[in-house]
Amino acid sequence: MRSLCIVAYADYPTDARIMRHAEAAARNGYRVDVVTPCDAQGPGRVAAGEVTVFKLRTKHYEGESRAAYVVSYLDFFVRCFFWLSLRQVRRRYDIVHACNMPDFLVFTATVAKLMGAKVILDIHDPMPDTYRTKFPGAGRGVFHGLLLWQERLSAAFADRVITVSDPVKDDVLVPDGLEGGKITVITNFPDDEIFKPGPAAPVGYPIRMIYYGTIAPRFDLEGVLRALSAVRGNDRLTFRIIGKGASAAALRTAIAAEGLETLVAFDNAAYPLRELPGIVRGYHLGMVPYQPSFATDHILPVKLMELLAMGIPSITIANSAVRYYIDPRMYFAYDPGNMGTLIRIFEEILDRPEVIEDKRKAILEDPGRYLWKRMRARYVDLLSQLSE
Repeated sequence: MRSLCIVAYADYPTDARIMRHAEAAARNGYRVDVVTPCDAQGPGRVAAGEVTVFKLRTKHYEGESRAAYVVSYLDFFVRCFFWLSLRQVRRRYDIVHACNMPDFLVFTATVAKLMGAKVILDIHDPMPDTYRTKFPGAGRGVFHGLLLWQERLSAAFADRVITVSDPVKDDVLVPDGLEGGKITVITNFPDDEIFKPGPAAPVGYPIRMIYYGTIAPRFDLEGVLRALSAVRGNDRLTFRIIGKGASAAALRTAIAAEGLETLVAFDNAAYPLRELPGIVRGYHLGMVPYQPSFATDHILPVKLMELLAMGIPSITIANSAVRYYIDPRMYFAYDPGNMGTLIRIFEEILDRPEVIEDKRKAILEDPGRYLWKRMRARYVDLLSQLSE
């Protein structure tokens, strides 16, 4: 049996992209192991369907300290390097799929590559641009240069590189110096076995809106709250926020400061991927915000795609990737540089709730357009090429 090891500094049950890749490989005859940091249950080995997850004795860091990120990344790298090297001697992986961030996780496969394994670098988020977004005062200094250098070195070490969208490939990675012919785009389309259209919640007051994902400054939830507090008749809308992250305390403070305690419910939790459709399907509208930056101009938000797959329109920002892939009839777009545009969208929806139905109808004209089954075949084909 062919074998695949996925290395990821992530939480497997809540990371849609890693889960999709692992399950696609397992269903196509691969023995699949996934190596991650440990969660609240601690280190150990866990069966997740046909996939085996190995949680190493490293905690996933979600704070705002550059030094703490580096220490946590290096700790996971060292533990993973020795784990994977010993495992390769005993079990022999055919392919190692290393997910960034950080890019240099590909080098945990050094021994495996020397023993014949092929290596994939999966660039979810271009690391130099993400760093400039997370630490906006850093600019293009020495640390940014080091990140760019390790991105190029990591891509050169890998046999193939995959990434999340054509704009990321063409507008970020190739200009960063990566070889375009080596890069395959595996778009962040949602798993059609998990996210699918269901009975629509009848649109009426209150309009029910939801955000789920990481609670961090780059998603500008505080800006959304400020806009919501300025909306006339905002008592006709409720907003549920689900997620964990470094900015949870600041978000609670912002909800209180804007006087939105009766309209906004904050559920400071992360739910397994397969539980999300049951939670989200009862909402009329998704909220998918983020701050414009070098990194976010090219992202295709996973949450936006999941909501589309369920037939739920969202309010979001029409960056280059969203414009490239998604029909504008399917979402509401605001200008993050002018929050008055978001206020006007809220007021339009509250005055004319039927505009939600118009967006939903546009989405359901072609419900299979943005589903994972198309990308699954592309990923499995890539694995087959590397296994030959």
